[in-house]
Amino acid sequence: MADPISQQTLSPMKDLNKKGQQFYRQWEERRKNKWLWVFINGSVYWGLPIAIVTVFSRSNFHIENMKLSELAISVIIFGIGGMGYGLSQFKRIDNMYLALNDDDEIEKGIQTLKAGGIWNYENLKISKKDDEMLIIQNELFWFEEKEISTENINECLNLIRSDFSRLQKNKEFKDYFGTRKAMIQLFDNTGSNTPLVEKVI
Repeated sequence: MADPISQQTLSPMKDLNKKGQQFYRQWEERRKNKWLWVFINGSVYWGLPIAIVTVFSRSNFHIENMKLSELAISVIIFGIGGMGYGLSQFKRIDNMYLALNDDDEIEKGIQTLKAGGIWNYENLKISKKDDEMLIIQNELFWFEEKEISTENINECLNLIRSDFSRLQKNKEFKDYFGTRKAMIQLFDNTGSNTPLVEKVI
């Protein structure tokens, strides 16, 4: 019997019904025991039944023809395969869980921007300059001052653009961003108020 949460398709938390929220809370606890979940749902619930059915079918569906050694080998083989299956299922459900958390964080971030505040998202500090533009700054610069070069700057700019592009995949943020422009301001680690570079995207 498979874990019931694996049969659910989760939507953003605000759209979850009471039953969906229960599954969400259950997964919050279950993900803490990752490998136990993978073993039970992969090797036990998936691998073991397949191993038994496989050996039983090879015995022409007669229990007395089943060989214990063959059953043991099948259990080991499908048990190992089941771990892979269980892990893929865990990752699928966990990605849903993480997406829900991210949706909630992004929704709060949008409200912060609308109120004129600064939103810290991953390595980004996002603020609203005006109704036409957002300012995107970096929290962390990955190089020491003595190592700063054009190549370093371009690498950091690409990382910031990548983080911002992932954020734009969220529908609510994409709708909020709309036709606005964004200005990237890249700062070093010295605490200077002057950006190394500014770039409108």
